Amino acid sequence: MSQIIKHGIAATAVIALSASLTGCFPQGYTGLPFANSSLSNETPEGIWMIISEENSSFPNADDSMNPFNYTGMTREFVKVTANEAGIYELTRCDGEWRKDFELTATATGYEASLTETGTTDETGVTPTTLTDLTVEFASNNRSLTAQGSRVTTPVGESTTLTLEGVKVSDSTSFADAPELTYSFNLDYTNLGNSGTVDTSIANCIGMEYGEQVTEQGDDGYIYTENIFTFYDEEDRQVQYYRFYQDNGDTVTESLGAIINTEPTFTIYVNACADNEPACSAAAQWTESSSNSIAGVSFDINYEVVDNTYVINPLALTPFTAFLWPHDGDFMNANISVTIDDYQQFED
Repeated sequence: MSQIIKHGIAATAVIALSASLTGCFPQGYTGLPFANSSLSNETPEGIWMIISEENSSFPNADDSMNPFNYTGMTREFVKVTANEAGIYELTRCDGEWRKDFELTATATGYEASLTETGTTDETGVTPTTLTDLTVEFASNNRSLTAQGSRVTTPVGESTTLTLEGVKVSDSTSFADAPELTYSFNLDYTNLGNSGTVDTSIANCIGMEYGEQVTEQGDDGYIYTENIFTFYDEEDRQVQYYRFYQDNGDTVTESLGAIINTEPTFTIYVNACADNEPACSAAAQWTESSSNSIAGVSFDINYEVVDNTYVINPLALTPFTAFLWPHDGDFMNANISVTIDDYQQFED
Protein backbone atom coordinates (compact mmCIF):
# COMPACT_ATOMS: atom_id res chain seq x y z
CA MET A 1 0.00 0.00 0.00
CA SER A 2 1.08 3.55 -0.67
CA GLN A 3 2.86 5.18 2.24
CA ILE A 4 0.66 8.25 1.63
CA ILE A 5 -2.44 6.18 2.34
CA LYS A 6 -0.89 4.19 5.18
CA HIS A 7 0.58 7.01 7.21
CA GLY A 8 -1.86 9.69 6.09
CA ILE A 9 -4.83 7.74 7.41
CA ALA A 10 -2.96 6.66 10.51
CA ALA A 11 -2.33 10.26 11.43
CA THR A 12 -6.07 10.99 11.34
CA ALA A 13 -8.90 9.21 13.03
CA VAL A 14 -9.85 5.54 12.61
CA ILE A 15 -13.00 2.62 13.31
CA ALA A 16 -13.32 0.50 16.43
CA LEU A 17 -12.53 -3.14 15.69
CA SER A 18 -14.29 -6.09 17.23
CA ALA A 19 -11.01 -7.38 18.70
CA SER A 20 -8.28 -5.16 20.08
CA LEU A 21 -4.79 -5.46 18.66
CA THR A 22 -2.25 -6.84 21.08
CA GLY A 23 0.84 -4.86 20.10
CA CYS A 24 2.94 -8.00 19.52
CA PHE A 25 3.82 -9.68 16.27
CA PRO A 26 1.49 -12.53 15.34
CA GLN A 27 2.86 -15.93 14.49
CA GLY A 28 3.57 -16.90 10.91
CA TYR A 29 5.86 -14.16 9.64
CA THR A 30 9.12 -16.04 10.13
CA GLY A 31 10.42 -19.33 8.75
CA LEU A 32 10.40 -20.86 5.28
CA PRO A 33 9.99 -24.42 3.98
CA PHE A 34 13.11 -26.33 2.99
CA ALA A 35 14.24 -25.85 -0.58
CA ASN A 36 12.64 -28.34 -2.96
CA SER A 37 15.48 -30.36 -4.49
CA SER A 38 13.26 -31.57 -7.34
CA LEU A 39 12.95 -28.07 -8.81
CA SER A 40 15.17 -26.80 -11.60
CA ASN A 41 18.55 -25.31 -10.67
CA GLU A 42 19.16 -23.85 -14.14
CA THR A 43 17.41 -20.51 -13.52
CA PRO A 44 15.50 -18.87 -10.64
CA GLU A 45 12.37 -18.57 -12.80
CA GLY A 46 9.24 -19.69 -10.99
CA ILE A 47 7.00 -18.97 -8.02
CA TRP A 48 8.67 -18.17 -4.71
CA MET A 49 7.64 -17.77 -1.10
CA ILE A 50 9.42 -14.85 0.53
CA ILE A 51 9.49 -13.32 4.00
CA SER A 52 10.80 -9.86 4.78
CA GLU A 53 11.41 -7.47 7.64
CA GLU A 54 11.62 -3.69 7.42
CA ASN A 55 12.93 -1.36 10.11
CA SER A 56 12.34 2.36 9.72
CA SER A 57 12.95 5.55 11.62
CA PHE A 58 10.73 8.63 11.15
CA PRO A 59 11.15 12.11 12.62
CA ASN A 60 8.74 13.05 15.40
CA ALA A 61 7.55 16.63 14.99
CA ASP A 62 6.24 16.70 18.56
CA ASP A 63 9.44 15.38 20.13
CA SER A 64 12.55 15.58 17.96
CA MET A 65 14.56 13.61 20.54
CA ASN A 66 12.11 10.70 20.44
CA PRO A 67 11.62 9.54 16.80
CA PHE A 68 9.13 6.95 15.60
CA ASN A 69 10.48 3.45 14.94
CA TYR A 70 8.58 1.12 12.60
CA THR A 71 8.99 -2.63 12.11
CA GLY A 72 7.04 -4.42 9.39
CA MET A 73 7.00 -8.09 8.43
CA THR A 74 5.55 -9.74 5.31
CA ARG A 75 4.97 -13.17 3.86
CA GLU A 76 4.33 -13.25 0.13
CA PHE A 77 4.00 -15.61 -2.81
CA VAL A 78 5.64 -13.90 -5.78
CA LYS A 79 7.01 -14.63 -9.24
CA VAL A 80 10.55 -14.43 -10.56
CA THR A 81 10.76 -13.98 -14.33
CA ALA A 82 13.30 -12.59 -16.76
CA ASN A 83 12.74 -9.02 -17.90
CA GLU A 84 13.55 -7.67 -21.38
CA ALA A 85 17.23 -7.36 -20.44
CA GLY A 86 17.37 -10.99 -19.30
CA ILE A 87 17.58 -10.13 -15.58
CA TYR A 88 15.53 -12.41 -13.34
CA GLU A 89 13.46 -9.92 -11.35
CA LEU A 90 11.65 -10.48 -8.07
CA THR A 91 8.10 -9.11 -7.83
CA ARG A 92 6.60 -7.81 -4.59
CA CYS A 93 3.12 -7.09 -3.23
CA ASP A 94 4.49 -4.35 -0.96
CA GLY A 95 3.85 -1.11 -2.84
CA GLU A 96 7.03 0.63 -1.64
CA TRP A 97 9.14 -2.08 -3.30
CA ARG A 98 6.87 -2.47 -6.32
CA LYS A 99 8.16 0.40 -8.42
CA ASP A 100 10.06 0.97 -11.65
CA PHE A 101 13.61 0.45 -10.39
CA GLU A 102 16.69 0.74 -12.56
CA LEU A 103 18.25 -2.74 -12.61
CA THR A 104 21.87 -3.77 -13.06
CA ALA A 105 22.81 -7.42 -13.42
CA THR A 106 25.37 -8.93 -11.06
CA ALA A 107 27.10 -12.31 -11.03
CA THR A 108 24.54 -13.68 -8.55
CA GLY A 109 21.44 -11.58 -9.20
CA TYR A 110 20.91 -7.87 -9.62
CA GLU A 111 21.08 -4.46 -8.00
CA ALA A 112 18.11 -2.08 -8.18
CA SER A 113 18.00 1.66 -7.53
CA LEU A 114 15.41 4.40 -7.61
CA THR A 115 15.54 8.18 -7.02
CA GLU A 116 12.30 10.00 -6.21
CA THR A 117 11.83 13.74 -5.74
CA GLY A 118 9.02 14.98 -3.53
CA THR A 119 7.04 18.21 -3.46
CA THR A 120 8.80 21.35 -2.28
CA ASP A 121 7.39 22.48 1.08
CA GLU A 122 6.63 25.99 2.31
CA THR A 123 10.23 26.46 3.47
CA GLY A 124 11.62 25.68 0.02
CA VAL A 125 12.92 22.23 0.94
CA THR A 126 12.51 19.47 -1.67
CA PRO A 127 12.82 15.95 -0.21
CA THR A 128 14.70 13.30 -2.17
CA THR A 129 14.34 9.57 -1.54
CA LEU A 130 17.06 7.13 -2.60
CA THR A 131 16.15 3.44 -2.63
CA ASP A 132 18.61 0.60 -3.22
CA LEU A 133 18.00 -3.15 -3.33
CA THR A 134 20.42 -6.03 -3.89
CA VAL A 135 18.99 -9.47 -4.72
CA GLU A 136 21.22 -12.57 -4.66
CA PHE A 137 20.17 -16.02 -5.86
CA ALA A 138 21.86 -19.11 -4.45
CA SER A 139 24.04 -21.15 -6.81
CA ASN A 140 21.26 -23.76 -7.11
CA ASN A 141 18.66 -21.05 -7.93
CA ARG A 142 16.32 -22.43 -5.26
CA SER A 143 16.80 -19.81 -2.54
CA LEU A 144 17.53 -16.10 -2.40
CA THR A 145 18.39 -13.24 -0.08
CA ALA A 146 17.96 -9.50 -0.49
CA GLN A 147 19.08 -6.37 1.31
CA GLY A 148 17.54 -2.95 0.78
CA SER A 149 17.63 0.61 2.06
CA ARG A 150 15.56 3.74 1.59
CA VAL A 151 16.69 7.18 2.81
CA THR A 152 14.83 10.48 2.49
CA THR A 153 16.85 13.68 2.83
CA PRO A 154 16.76 16.18 4.38
CA VAL A 155 13.67 14.86 6.17
CA GLY A 156 15.60 12.15 7.98
CA GLU A 157 13.43 9.11 7.21
CA SER A 158 15.37 5.86 6.76
CA THR A 159 14.47 2.21 6.16
CA THR A 160 16.40 -1.04 5.99
CA LEU A 161 15.03 -4.23 4.44
CA THR A 162 16.08 -7.85 4.82
CA LEU A 163 14.42 -10.55 2.73
CA GLU A 164 14.81 -14.26 2.09
CA GLY A 165 12.91 -16.73 -0.01
CA VAL A 166 12.69 -20.21 -1.50
CA LYS A 167 11.44 -21.34 -4.88
CA VAL A 168 8.26 -23.39 -4.53
CA SER A 169 7.51 -24.09 -8.21
CA ASP A 170 9.22 -23.89 -11.60
CA SER A 171 5.90 -22.75 -13.05
CA THR A 172 5.21 -19.03 -13.39
CA SER A 173 1.43 -19.55 -13.33
CA PHE A 174 -0.29 -19.84 -9.96
CA ALA A 175 -3.15 -21.62 -11.71
CA ASP A 176 -0.95 -24.31 -13.27
CA ALA A 177 1.80 -24.85 -10.66
CA PRO A 178 1.58 -28.54 -9.67
CA GLU A 179 3.10 -27.86 -6.25
CA LEU A 180 0.46 -25.31 -5.25
CA THR A 181 -3.25 -25.13 -4.55
CA TYR A 182 -4.55 -21.69 -5.54
CA SER A 183 -8.00 -20.14 -5.30
CA PHE A 184 -9.46 -16.71 -5.96
CA ASN A 185 -12.90 -15.18 -5.68
CA LEU A 186 -13.96 -11.54 -5.55
CA ASP A 187 -17.56 -10.49 -5.05
CA TYR A 188 -18.62 -6.86 -4.70
CA THR A 189 -21.32 -4.26 -5.06
CA ASN A 190 -19.73 -0.93 -5.95
CA LEU A 191 -21.81 2.24 -6.25
CA GLY A 192 -24.89 0.06 -6.54
CA ASN A 193 -23.46 -2.06 -9.38
CA SER A 194 -22.77 -5.71 -8.68
CA GLY A 195 -19.79 -7.60 -9.95
CA THR A 196 -18.16 -10.98 -9.47
CA VAL A 197 -14.65 -12.00 -10.50
CA ASP A 198 -14.23 -15.73 -9.95
CA THR A 199 -11.02 -16.21 -11.94
CA SER A 200 -7.91 -14.09 -11.77
CA ILE A 201 -4.36 -15.43 -11.97
CA ALA A 202 -2.06 -14.04 -9.31
CA ASN A 203 1.15 -12.13 -9.81
CA CYS A 204 1.63 -11.91 -6.04
CA ILE A 205 -0.32 -12.60 -2.85
CA GLY A 206 0.89 -11.19 0.46
CA MET A 207 0.13 -10.28 4.05
CA GLU A 208 1.88 -7.61 6.10
CA TYR A 209 1.89 -6.73 9.77
CA GLY A 210 3.59 -3.60 11.11
CA GLU A 211 4.12 -1.76 14.38
CA GLN A 212 5.26 1.81 14.92
CA VAL A 213 6.26 3.06 18.35
CA THR A 214 8.42 5.84 19.68
CA GLU A 215 12.04 5.27 20.61
CA GLN A 216 11.06 5.73 24.23
CA GLY A 217 8.37 3.07 24.47
CA ASP A 218 6.95 4.31 27.76
CA ASP A 219 5.22 7.35 26.28
CA GLY A 220 2.03 5.39 25.50
CA TYR A 221 2.11 5.68 21.70
CA ILE A 222 1.55 2.69 19.41
CA TYR A 223 0.41 2.23 15.82
CA THR A 224 -0.24 -1.14 14.15
CA GLU A 225 -1.38 -2.22 10.69
CA ASN A 226 -2.60 -5.38 8.97
CA ILE A 227 -2.58 -5.35 5.16
CA PHE A 228 -3.85 -8.07 2.79
CA THR A 229 -2.77 -7.63 -0.84
CA PHE A 230 -3.31 -9.33 -4.22
CA TYR A 231 -2.10 -8.29 -7.68
CA ASP A 232 -2.96 -10.27 -10.79
CA GLU A 233 -0.94 -10.76 -13.98
CA GLU A 234 -2.42 -7.57 -15.45
CA ASP A 235 -1.48 -5.56 -12.35
CA ARG A 236 -5.07 -5.30 -11.12
CA GLN A 237 -5.30 -5.01 -7.35
CA VAL A 238 -7.38 -6.21 -4.41
CA GLN A 239 -6.35 -4.91 -1.00
CA TYR A 240 -7.85 -4.71 2.48
CA TYR A 241 -6.32 -3.05 5.51
CA ARG A 242 -6.98 -2.14 9.13
CA PHE A 243 -4.95 0.31 11.17
CA TYR A 244 -4.90 1.08 14.89
CA GLN A 245 -3.35 4.05 16.66
CA ASP A 246 -3.19 4.98 20.35
CA ASN A 247 -1.32 8.16 21.19
CA GLY A 248 -2.00 7.86 24.90
CA ASP A 249 -4.99 10.20 24.79
CA THR A 250 -7.05 9.03 21.83
CA VAL A 251 -7.54 5.62 20.25
CA THR A 252 -8.23 5.78 16.51
CA GLU A 253 -8.83 2.90 14.13
CA SER A 254 -9.44 2.47 10.42
CA LEU A 255 -10.78 -0.04 7.92
CA GLY A 256 -10.36 0.19 4.17
CA ALA A 257 -10.54 -1.59 0.84
CA ILE A 258 -9.00 -0.98 -2.57
CA ILE A 259 -10.50 -2.78 -5.55
CA ASN A 260 -9.09 -2.32 -9.05
CA THR A 261 -10.69 -4.55 -11.69
CA GLU A 262 -11.69 -3.84 -15.26
CA PRO A 263 -15.23 -2.74 -14.35
CA THR A 264 -14.32 -0.61 -11.35
CA PHE A 265 -11.66 1.21 -9.41
CA THR A 266 -12.46 2.38 -5.91
CA ILE A 267 -10.97 3.07 -2.50
CA TYR A 268 -13.20 2.94 0.57
CA VAL A 269 -12.03 4.30 3.92
CA ASN A 270 -13.76 4.29 7.31
CA ALA A 271 -11.74 6.31 9.83
CA CYS A 272 -13.10 7.11 13.29
CA ALA A 273 -12.06 8.00 16.82
CA ASP A 274 -13.12 5.64 19.60
CA ASN A 275 -15.62 8.19 20.92
CA GLU A 276 -17.62 8.16 17.66
CA PRO A 277 -19.91 5.10 17.93
CA ALA A 278 -22.00 6.03 14.88
CA CYS A 279 -18.87 6.33 12.75
CA SER A 280 -17.53 3.09 14.18
CA ALA A 281 -20.69 1.29 13.11
CA ALA A 282 -20.62 2.72 9.60
CA ALA A 283 -18.61 -0.17 8.14
CA GLN A 284 -18.76 -3.87 8.88
CA TRP A 285 -15.64 -6.05 8.64
CA THR A 286 -15.30 -9.80 8.98
CA GLU A 287 -11.96 -11.51 8.56
CA SER A 288 -10.47 -14.98 8.40
CA SER A 289 -6.79 -15.25 7.51
CA SER A 290 -3.77 -17.49 7.91
CA ASN A 291 -0.07 -17.06 7.33
CA SER A 292 2.56 -19.79 7.73
CA ILE A 293 5.15 -21.78 5.80
CA ALA A 294 2.22 -23.81 4.46
CA GLY A 295 0.75 -20.80 2.67
CA VAL A 296 -1.18 -17.55 2.79
CA SER A 297 -4.93 -17.06 2.76
CA PHE A 298 -7.46 -14.37 3.57
CA ASP A 299 -11.23 -14.17 3.39
CA ILE A 300 -12.32 -10.62 4.16
CA ASN A 301 -15.70 -8.93 3.80
CA TYR A 302 -15.97 -5.14 3.97
CA GLU A 303 -19.45 -3.60 3.84
CA VAL A 304 -20.67 0.01 3.83
CA VAL A 305 -23.46 0.46 6.37
CA ASP A 306 -23.69 4.26 6.45
CA ASN A 307 -21.93 6.26 3.76
CA THR A 308 -22.12 9.39 5.89
CA TYR A 309 -18.85 8.20 7.42
CA VAL A 310 -17.42 5.84 4.81
CA ILE A 311 -15.71 7.79 2.05
CA ASN A 312 -14.28 7.13 -1.37
CA PRO A 313 -11.21 9.41 -1.62
CA LEU A 314 -11.88 9.74 -5.35
CA ALA A 315 -15.10 11.56 -4.46
CA LEU A 316 -13.08 14.39 -2.95
CA THR A 317 -11.96 15.58 -6.40
CA PRO A 318 -14.32 17.89 -8.33
CA PHE A 319 -14.68 15.74 -11.44
CA THR A 320 -15.49 12.49 -9.60
CA ALA A 321 -17.77 13.76 -6.84
CA PHE A 322 -20.47 11.30 -7.96
CA LEU A 323 -18.32 8.38 -6.74
CA TRP A 324 -19.59 8.49 -3.15
CA PRO A 325 -20.26 4.90 -1.99
CA HIS A 326 -23.80 3.62 -1.54
CA ASP A 327 -25.14 2.08 1.64
CA GLY A 328 -24.98 -1.68 1.15
CA ASP A 329 -21.90 -1.61 -1.08
CA PHE A 330 -19.62 -4.47 -0.12
CA MET A 331 -16.38 -6.12 -1.16
CA ASN A 332 -15.56 -9.72 -0.29
CA ALA A 333 -12.31 -11.38 -1.36
CA ASN A 334 -11.45 -15.02 -0.70
CA ILE A 335 -7.88 -15.65 -1.85
CA SER A 336 -5.42 -18.39 -0.92
CA VAL A 337 -2.32 -20.23 -2.06
CA THR A 338 -0.95 -23.32 -0.30
CA ILE A 339 2.17 -25.39 -0.85
CA ASP A 340 1.19 -29.06 -1.18
CA ASP A 341 3.30 -31.51 0.82
CA TYR A 342 5.85 -28.83 1.71
CA GLN A 343 7.11 -30.91 4.66
CA GLN A 344 8.47 -33.49 2.20
CA PHE A 345 10.86 -30.97 0.66
CA GLU A 346 14.53 -31.66 1.28
CA ASP A 347 17.71 -29.60 0.88
